[in-house]
Amino acid sequence: DTLPVEVFRKLSAKIGSSYPGEGITKEDISRLSSSLGNDNEEQCQRAVDTIYYLYNKVSYSTTKPSAVKSFLTPHIGESHAHSFSECWGEHALDIVSRLKTSSSINKKVSKLAWDSSVSVSRDDCAKLRETEAVLQVEVDGQLKNVLFDLESLTKFYSDLERIQSAIDGMM
Repeated sequence: DTLPVEVFRKLSAKIGSSYPGEGITKEDISRLSSSLGNDNEEQCQRAVDTIYYLYNKVSYSTTKPSAVKSFLTPHIGESHAHSFSECWGEHALDIVSRLKTSSSINKKVSKLAWDSSVSVSRDDCAKLRETEAVLQVEVDGQLKNVLFDLESLTKFYSDLERIQSAIDGMM
């Protein structure tokens, strides 16, 4: 029930070339679904969501393509894992650069969501499985994910406590 490898590769490349920005529209998904002859937009949307999720995971942990492939192979198959890891290798420097220079100044937060996970695994793919927390922030109608490892999460929490103390001091 997966997309053909060549379609998965094209999607990975298209998303990688603009990540974290908007790369795939609803119209793109409709055209893709029609071109596959199955008119299953839900399947195409799941593939797009999966690719965005994968870029999110690897770009914040800056995982090497070979480790990405090893980690993904049991989950999505060797050919799909190879395709994605190649795209990650091609776009990694640009993605990390875009992430470092992206700005959220003068934006209004309209929604927050929180999720966390912990794993004690210590193999070659540990970077992809370490303690992490994801803060979903909707800013001016756009949903953004902020990933934290344990150290940055602890620092973030300390910063929030300091901000809360300052606010309490104003009242």
